[in-house]
Amino acid sequence: MPAIRFGAGDLLEYNSRYSLLICRECQYAIQKTALERHLLRHKIYRGDRQRLLSSIARLDLLEPHYVPLPAPGSPPVDALPILSGYRCTAAECQHLTASSKRMKRHWSEIHGLGGSVPISSSFARPVKLQTFFRGTKIRYFEVDSPAALLVNTDDGGHDGDDDHEGCEDEGLDAITLTPPPPPRLPAPLWTANGPSPADFNLETLTYFHHFITTTALALPGAADSQSVQHYWQTHVVPRALRRRWLMCGLLAISAHHMAALTHDTMTKRIHREQEAQFFSDFSAGLGQTTECDSGLEAAEIEVEAKKTGEQISCLLRCAQWALAEATLDYESVAPCQLLSIMSTIQGCVVPDSIPRRSGILNDGHGRQEELLTHEFLHTKNSSHGGNPSTNSSSKNTPSVLLILLRALPSRIAEVLGRPESAQDVFATISAITLVVECCDISFACDEAGVAWQGVATWLANVPDHFNQMVQHHHPAALVVLAYWAALLVKRAEHVGCWFLKGAAKIIVLQVARQLSVLGRAVLGLVECLTGILKD
Repeated sequence: MPAIRFGAGDLLEYNSRYSLLICRECQYAIQKTALERHLLRHKIYRGDRQRLLSSIARLDLLEPHYVPLPAPGSPPVDALPILSGYRCTAAECQHLTASSKRMKRHWSEIHGLGGSVPISSSFARPVKLQTFFRGTKIRYFEVDSPAALLVNTDDGGHDGDDDHEGCEDEGLDAITLTPPPPPRLPAPLWTANGPSPADFNLETLTYFHHFITTTALALPGAADSQSVQHYWQTHVVPRALRRRWLMCGLLAISAHHMAALTHDTMTKRIHREQEAQFFSDFSAGLGQTTECDSGLEAAEIEVEAKKTGEQISCLLRCAQWALAEATLDYESVAPCQLLSIMSTIQGCVVPDSIPRRSGILNDGHGRQEELLTHEFLHTKNSSHGGNPSTNSSSKNTPSVLLILLRALPSRIAEVLGRPESAQDVFATISAITLVVECCDISFACDEAGVAWQGVATWLANVPDHFNQMVQHHHPAALVVLAYWAALLVKRAEHVGCWFLKGAAKIIVLQVARQLSVLGRAVLGLVECLTGILKD
């Protein structure tokens, strides 16, 4: 029976013989419980995703432990990689593994042989392997295949774990399979600025391949995933191919992304070491470019390259906040100035992807400030003016937080007293209203690109005076900033904006630290947000 394929570009293939669904791009079978999450990884949006899920629901899909394995020496299963590995030759054992190190460990633990036994001995023989699933569901089976189709996954004697074994389900595998050798190409167009520890080799190509196939789709851009891919692959990658320092920036992002996706401690450390090497070259190149062009009329193409470099720099600074969350060392990684954090996040925005809004809270007669000031000064006795309970973290749903957000003007007036500046009132109310509007964007669906639009739209449209209030640590502005982080930044992090991980917590904690010196009542304006940071 011919294979049944689904999705754009025949992404998914149903194998009726073994009753499983294989992702042809990722080259492994997908569990039923992980299917929707896997489609999200490929940026398949809600409408297409639901249609795919409806079609797939009619298929008979077996759980991993019920899938029958092919008999030894069977032809390889289509859409799965063929691995070089080993079969134990001990009587009635037939243990399979893709790693010589794990085979030696098997001999030691199961058969009582010393680890010094050479892999070429009679205790194991080389075989060709496949596996339907990855992570903790790996079950190798032996196949017959021409050697030219093999993918070598042996560990080469290193201390790391087996390439496929021990990884988490549906996460990034501990290693990316080595691609076939690329065709011979002309010399690269980037210019090397002297020797560098970040050598460009086959390992480097692994990071580049991950960037163009995976990371580029998970970076900030327009809500349309195709627009994101178009920007990073069509505009950024060609520039990087002509500038070594810019290429190192992309590779640093890719290395950090791979580290963020794996749960294996050793693999994570290796990726972060590579990231540090790439980042060093990137920073040096960006600094030299800025210095050389200072005071000169740079060519337009160099100006664009510099802008791209600054955008990459902001992304990498944001990504470091995830490390701060993991180590609880916020002060050494995150900037102490909240306006700097806002600027860094805004620096990640793809040019021309966020529209500027006009007329927020405008009554059509140019009397915004007068109306808003009147509203703010007369809300002390509002029914929303009470201080809501902060003890129930289970009530930290978006709807509850939005109710608290709409009550902020009255709560701020009650706690902080009569404002001195009508302009402060207008900027504060405008920022609050914009958070509500951006929540309508971010919570419309569970897609990272849409949630990022909500984050970036608020940053692009808050009044300049509000930013000045943040810079001067105005308590009303700091409270609104904390709500923006708890609602919109946390939302983006939750649905897949990996580069924002930890940013919401950093912002809310720094706001709380600054408000704490003003007294318990002022700090109480943001205490209700702490529950959402625990998710």
